[in-house]
Amino acid sequence: MVSDQDEIMLLKFEESLTEAEMSASTVVNYLADLRVFLRWGKREIGQHFSLAQVSPDQVRRYRFHLAQELNRAAATVNRHMMALRKFFALAKEMGDVTADPTSEIALVQENGQAFSRPLSANETARLLAAARHGSRAGLMRRDLAILQLLLHTGLKVSEIVALKKDDLEFEYPGVQLKVCRRDGFDSETKTRHLPLAGDVCKALHEYLKVRPQTSTTEHFFLSQEGRPISQRTVQRIISDCAKAVGLEGVSAQSLRRTFALQLFSETQDLGLVSERLGHQSKAITEQYLAVHENQEVGNRK
Repeated sequence: MVSDQDEIMLLKFEESLTEAEMSASTVVNYLADLRVFLRWGKREIGQHFSLAQVSPDQVRRYRFHLAQELNRAAATVNRHMMALRKFFALAKEMGDVTADPTSEIALVQENGQAFSRPLSANETARLLAAARHGSRAGLMRRDLAILQLLLHTGLKVSEIVALKKDDLEFEYPGVQLKVCRRDGFDSETKTRHLPLAGDVCKALHEYLKVRPQTSTTEHFFLSQEGRPISQRTVQRIISDCAKAVGLEGVSAQSLRRTFALQLFSETQDLGLVSERLGHQSKAITEQYLAVHENQEVGNRK
């Protein structure tokens, strides 16, 4: 049963679409797709499921459900995702939600794959080389540090731009990164600690040497003007480096999935991969790795 709060949110969404002069059929289809999502959530997550408290992991589970469990066509899955994107963008704009859970959710590719492709070792090396020899000399160290973190920690773009100077802990044997969940989807703060490899540490140290010192912000990654960088900036760094060496279809999700698949290949430990990625459950990680029931998924401890 749909709660009064959800009905109010759906009504406000319908009114916004109507005011924007969207066609009646588009409005009807959007609302129908949202109600399908609501029914799925109450069935799979619980009767407490509400549009006001949807997390990115729940959107990923729903996308997996449509693409893999129901084997829906890519166009159908993407139609549902676009309905959710539109709804949550407007809900955030109106103050009904504090954060958009769909902001980093990729659409399904036409071959039905719901996840960005991982990079090979050769492609990874080429991408990093592009950052090292980039035309923006003043930003080269920053861009390289960002790519190293994405490839070797599996951080999300939102986590990269939210990093603070104090999140680097040098007291640890070696260096580790403290990642606090600051995305607004949970009332409690969740923190995970990620060990950093030598190449990553070196890249971070090199960036600190040129990081703007005049800024009063505690954000770790800054623009040349000393302001915190945006998610769009990170995405542009990835895109520019990929294009420079002729790589296609490379995104932040590609780098995150490259890290996840490599870690799972090396350890066969689903729990470890889940912990490093910050997933709420191993089931989400299993879906993320696209491991099917008839495949060996290794250590589930």
